Amino acid sequence: MAKKYKQGDPAPNPATYPKNSAGKAAYQADYKAWQTAQTPKTETLDVPPILVPGKTPGSQLSLDAQQAKDWFQFTAPKAAKGSPTRKYYDNFIARLAAAGIPKDKYNSVWADAVSWTQARESGSKGDPALYQFNSADYADKSAGSKAPGTSKSKTSTTTKYSASGAGADVNKATVSELGRTASSVEAAAYLKAVNEKAALEPSVYENTSKTTVTGSGASGVSNTVTTATQSTGFDPTIFAQNFARSLPDYAESFAAKNMLKIIESLIGPDRTAIGKVVQ
Repeated sequence: MAKKYKQGDPAPNPATYPKNSAGKAAYQADYKAWQTAQTPKTETLDVPPILVPGKTPGSQLSLDAQQAKDWFQFTAPKAAKGSPTRKYYDNFIARLAAAGIPKDKYNSVWADAVSWTQARESGSKGDPALYQFNSADYADKSAGSKAPGTSKSKTSTTTKYSASGAGADVNKATVSELGRTASSVEAAAYLKAVNEKAALEPSVYENTSKTTVTGSGASGVSNTVTTATQSTGFDPTIFAQNFARSLPDYAESFAAKNMLKIIESLIGPDRTAIGKVVQ
């Protein structure tokens, strides 16, 4: 009876066996047992064969993964209508169509179904038709760019005036309306007031895009029309002018300006006539 060996045990040494026929037979039996122990054991995967309908009712064909994929792509679509093969194929396609999966993804779904049948403990029973696919995994990624709809955007912009910028505006207004530049107190008051008013009247940009699609799927043609409006918002020139006119000495300056206009209208283009008017 041969000895028992484990993987990794040293090989039997023929020198330790009797130099006769019995010793030779014992050595050969032990060496064979040792060789068997050193051979790696492979675990058989618990997966069923891939089954698709055969050519006659009630029969099935057992294929490997690549053969099953080729069967779906090249054989099943050309099978005679009403045959088990064609019925199986048409039923699978109908499920895909009902789920909204694009036609160019049908082979991909079937390939995944075949892989699923060979996944250990998947519960497939070897039938790819039992595969529960997620339609979102096979959606047409390009369809998103051709979806009809309307999008809107709105941007409000508020101008914040610096001390130098506001000072230049108010000085220009007071020189025009009062004949003098603004004092430091007036300039500081204007800076505060102009920024508060500007915050209440922002410039607004509104954009509306409307997309329409002619056709469907990847062959659809999209057309986008965009319209935009822009409001000017706050007007610092008018505000500076009104600010200057609200100052206490504006009434005096206004009266003086009007008096000069009256005199100019009386003397006409001859500026030397002012003496006569005074006399």
